Parts: sequence; structure tokens; C-alpha cells
Amino acid sequence: MSEPSAKKRPEYRNIHVSQILKYSLPLAGKLSILHRISGALLFLALPVILLPLFDKSITSEYSFAEMKHLVDSPLVKLVLLGLIWSYLHHFCAGMRYLALDLHMGR
Repeated sequence: MSEPSAKKRPEYRNIHVSQILKYSLPLAGKLSILHRISGALLFLALPVILLPLFDKSITSEYSFAEMKHLVDSPLVKLVLLGLIWSYLHHFCAGMRYLALDLHMGR
């Protein structure tokens, strides 16, 4: 009698660059990539938006009053609120991903 052949196990190898678009990531993997992209965008927004505003506000009393007048605008308040919310949300999501990487909360 011949023995039943064992089920062949799949082989996992590194994928080629041409196969990246066909590769199916789980939802957590896609969210992790989006989290990294949003972090890079927020990091780039810091020196472009917030640091010039801060620098101008501490230069002199006149520039502080000018910045205070600028921030009184509802549109600017909305943009700053969006940036603050984005930073806080990104921080909390980062803590979540860190906990998942440490195999906590699964």
C-alpha cells in the first residue's frame, strides 16, 4: 500500500516589486500604512504651518497682536482645530499600534 501524500504546505517568499499591487493586505496592514502616511504629513505640516506662526507671535508685541487678530478668524480657528485634532488622533492611534506590536489587547 502506498501512504497518503501529506498536504503540501504553502511556501511564502518575498514578493517582487511588480507584485505589490496584487498583494492583498489585511485591514490592519492598510490602516498601519495610512497611519504612517498621516504621520509624515503631520510632521511636514509642523514646520510649514505652526512654527512660522509661533515665531511671528513671539517676535514683538505688534506681531503678537497681528497673530492674535489672524487667529480670531473662524476659518483659521477651524484649521488650527483640525491640526490639533489630527495630532491628538494620530498620537492615540500610535499608542494603539504600539500596544498591538507588543501583542497587548488582542
